[in-house]
Amino acid sequence: MPIERVPDPEAGPADVVVDVHACGVCGSDLHAFTEGMFAAPGQVMGHEFAGEIAKVGAEVTGLTVGDRVTGVPIQPCGRCRRCAESCGHLCEVWGTRSIAFGLPGAFAERVRIPDAVAGRNVHRLPESLSCEDGALVEPLSVAVHAVRRADPLPGQQAVVLGLGTIGLHVAQVLLAQGISVLGVDRSPLRRAIAGELGVAASSCVAEVSGETEVDLVFEATGVSGLVAQAAEVVRPRGTVLVLALYESPAELDPTRWVHKEITLRGSAMVTPEDFHYAIELLSSGRAKAQPLITHRMPLAELGAAFETQRDAEHAVKVLVVRD
Repeated sequence: MPIERVPDPEAGPADVVVDVHACGVCGSDLHAFTEGMFAAPGQVMGHEFAGEIAKVGAEVTGLTVGDRVTGVPIQPCGRCRRCAESCGHLCEVWGTRSIAFGLPGAFAERVRIPDAVAGRNVHRLPESLSCEDGALVEPLSVAVHAVRRADPLPGQQAVVLGLGTIGLHVAQVLLAQGISVLGVDRSPLRRAIAGELGVAASSCVAEVSGETEVDLVFEATGVSGLVAQAAEVVRPRGTVLVLALYESPAELDPTRWVHKEITLRGSAMVTPEDFHYAIELLSSGRAKAQPLITHRMPLAELGAAFETQRDAEHAVKVLVVRD
């Protein structure tokens, strides 16, 4: 992966520029890296970031140079049908105007956040959180959004398929809301981290099916065959929440889903409210970021960072950090 010198970003009247201290390698980055999904040639990737504000536009209020912040990468247009329906996170043109999706991302020394508004697309980090913690706010927000889409009730039981960064975060959000959780992943490392977070874990779905059927199943592996297997784990009238990205279509038996009256829901993107709650979870200690960080690598080794993140057996979250 080439490292190039580009002009230093400037802050327009409504923008801020952030000195990037940490940026996580996401699964969607890997899809872009291997398949070209989401990213046009020359796109600077990196949307899980935190750092210090270096420049502030003249029209920006409530933010100052030196503030430690993270940012919502999705930048809604405010004009399309989805934005008009109060679904700005599903904006029809977000992929052309968002940080790392159309606009330069945070695998760089500095990143510009356009139309910066404190508490909306720019969020200050509490003193108790490091910039490394801040870089995991965005993936934790993805998990928060998914759990909200599933609408769980205290006392319910959930299975999380896949204990990568998103799956581990989903498990933490569920535990914080009084939901019993069992995680499933083949990686001993990921199961061990789950245990450190208080999440019981199994090595395969077969060990789960046949036991008591559960209320909720979260599919976070990206393995298309596991979407069908989720129907065997969830109880009648239970919910399967899909939040992964897939390289191939999933084959389902609709009759099985009809007979069990299963609810299938998808979850995508994040909202400012998800960011607020994610920061609250981290600052209160009800969710943790540090146990998920398995590797820290400098920007000059970005290609190696991507290759490391692809090794699901030995990596959870790879952070690209400031030298």
